[in-house]
Amino acid sequence: MSPRLTILQDLTAQLHQVLPDLRMSRVRPLAQLVVGLLWAESVSLPRIAADVPGDATDPSRERRFRRWLSNHAIDPQAIWQDLLPVLLAHLITQQKVILVFDPTPLDTRASILCFGLVHGHRVLPLAWRIVPQQDGTWERSQDDLMRELMAEIAAQMPATCAVTLVVDRQMGGTAVLDACLAVGWHLVARIKAPRTQPIYWRSGPAAPRQPIWDLVTKPGQHWGGEVQLYPSRGWRPVGLTIWWDKGADGPWILISDRPGGRACAHDYRRRVRCEATYEDCKSRVFHLEATKLSTLERIDRLLLALHLAYWWAMRLGQAAIRQGERHRYDRRDRRELGVVRLGLCSLNATERAGKRIRRFFACRHGQWFVPGLR
Repeated sequence: MSPRLTILQDLTAQLHQVLPDLRMSRVRPLAQLVVGLLWAESVSLPRIAADVPGDATDPSRERRFRRWLSNHAIDPQAIWQDLLPVLLAHLITQQKVILVFDPTPLDTRASILCFGLVHGHRVLPLAWRIVPQQDGTWERSQDDLMRELMAEIAAQMPATCAVTLVVDRQMGGTAVLDACLAVGWHLVARIKAPRTQPIYWRSGPAAPRQPIWDLVTKPGQHWGGEVQLYPSRGWRPVGLTIWWDKGADGPWILISDRPGGRACAHDYRRRVRCEATYEDCKSRVFHLEATKLSTLERIDRLLLALHLAYWWAMRLGQAAIRQGERHRYDRRDRRELGVVRLGLCSLNATERAGKRIRRFFACRHGQWFVPGLR
């Protein structure tokens, strides 16, 4: 039996056990798409079909994938919700985790609203919704979709885990603050504060209001404290951080439910790791923007397979690093390959050597989990 066929059969069997309510006729194409994405390093269905082993012809496999992606009976969000406890089983063991919520465009077709878990130098997808671009018609507001995604993730988080959500300027405001308070999360949000429309703060009910731009005036300055903002909403108490690094064009103006200061700036700095994740999914590895799919429902099902492939590639890359195998694929004098690319290199090298690939899932004492992601 070929190594690729062994890998495919292993993943199919594992997904069938992890998703016992999903028909095998739907599990099998999902497994083929996941491993095909890893081998093809592309979302192109003809390329995936050419890399998936089996007796069927490439056109036959491609038609099978298209039927699966267009099958309205397959609910990718429901499948992901069944997978999420397994994905998080051995990962959420630390007392503090950082989540990022950040929309990313898929050219002119759609926007992907995605929550992810900061893990190393990447962000692992946890929940998402795909919507039309901003000029399209949304059935629900972005705030409603964000609250729905937060509720799905919060249901899987241990009660002892302190969750901090980091969002960028297009999300910052009282709506996301209230949403985090409702699920018991902390928040670090960058807010819009143009000089032409000053935002005012005050230190207390009897204190005069002042423009926040007076607190920090030049690069290299920082300020943090507890203030009251948003007079139109009754002067909300927040932690305010203004962080202007040397060489930066402007400062970060951050609000939080906790006191402002260096810790908030440190948490917000980790938001940039979602950009590396989007590059992996798009131009750097999987080329999501090159898909020919046009309907949101089909793209949503493709994202289910892509996010599973991303988790597996991360698992393989981190395992290769821990086993001291990085030097086999990357330069010794500097690092050029990201963890996802390392995972794909490890997969291909293991396949060529005829060795057994590190499986996606593992089971211990009746509990399924993803090993190696800690």
